[in-house]
Amino acid sequence: MRLATSCVAGMALLLFTAAAYASSPSPKAATPTLHKEAALSVPNPVHIDQGGDTIGSAIPIAALPYSDSGTTAGYVDNYQPNCGYAAGAPDVVYSFSPGATVSVNISLCGSSYDTELYVFQDTVGNIIACNDDNCGLQSQLLNLSLAAGHVYYIIVDGYYNNSGAYQFSVQENVPCVVPCPPGSLLEGEPVCHDNYYDSYNGGCNSNPPVFTPLPCAQAPATSVTVCGTYGGFLYNGLSYRDTDWYVITVPAGGETVTWAARGETDTLIGIINGNAGCPASAFYAYTYGSGCTNLSVSGSLSAGTWWLWAGTLNFGSTAGPCGQHYTATLTGHLCPLIAVEPATWGQIKNMYK
Repeated sequence: MRLATSCVAGMALLLFTAAAYASSPSPKAATPTLHKEAALSVPNPVHIDQGGDTIGSAIPIAALPYSDSGTTAGYVDNYQPNCGYAAGAPDVVYSFSPGATVSVNISLCGSSYDTELYVFQDTVGNIIACNDDNCGLQSQLLNLSLAAGHVYYIIVDGYYNNSGAYQFSVQENVPCVVPCPPGSLLEGEPVCHDNYYDSYNGGCNSNPPVFTPLPCAQAPATSVTVCGTYGGFLYNGLSYRDTDWYVITVPAGGETVTWAARGETDTLIGIINGNAGCPASAFYAYTYGSGCTNLSVSGSLSAGTWWLWAGTLNFGSTAGPCGQHYTATLTGHLCPLIAVEPATWGQIKNMYK
């Protein structure tokens, strides 16, 4: 398991520490973008934003899917979340009252500034979800369950004192289902839950460290697939996630392997050099993506101990519930061939006389 952080930038260096996310009083460094389009300009409408100024004037969301755009520039800092992030920026408010329980994705991805996003249920201060940097410096809440009979106030905010143009959307989440393939190995870990301590295969995140060995592929097979569970939970009020660490021993001469996965929520996978033991501080290679995305990393591994990592990309409620499924396939880690002594045709015939 792993303590909360919402920063995707610098993922390889932050992944294995056990320190909680700490807010900073100073702005974060901007993340370079490869997008060809220019940053959004700050509009100057008669009504300066599209969301309401307070929960009393919140803009109602009548139906899903819903999208809107506007700016927080020039508005008041009415609300500050108690979820660990340094928010002191202007904010605007939307409201949503679902007619039936629904799972939603709420996004500020594509906004022009360093955003924050959080949701009150029924009253100010009753925060049920919060996010800082789930898509670059912008915010996103995924797989958030909203129950009928409640009013949800969605706050579009900014990190530190940032404000600007935003892109806002709320969409019903269509569940991603990842079945276990026939013949796959079952991870076997108990389903995580609030205040869960992973003593099963938490790797360097467990004390003592513990790993699940993956077998080599026996010819003619070239790969081994494991079916596991993961998700997010709270531990002493902090957001955690279930992380699964598998171990292989690469033979002398090395081998080239591929670690591929597909999960029911936003998923992160990686390969880690385990020859130095715990604590591990960085991935040898990693990748991540949304639910039902096919992910893959490869590497030419030297002889010795290597760890294969799989877990949710996010933490706590943002990761989705415990018990979600993923499959992960290791290709290229082959069992040694059994040596066969040469025989003449005469020797073979004599065996049957």
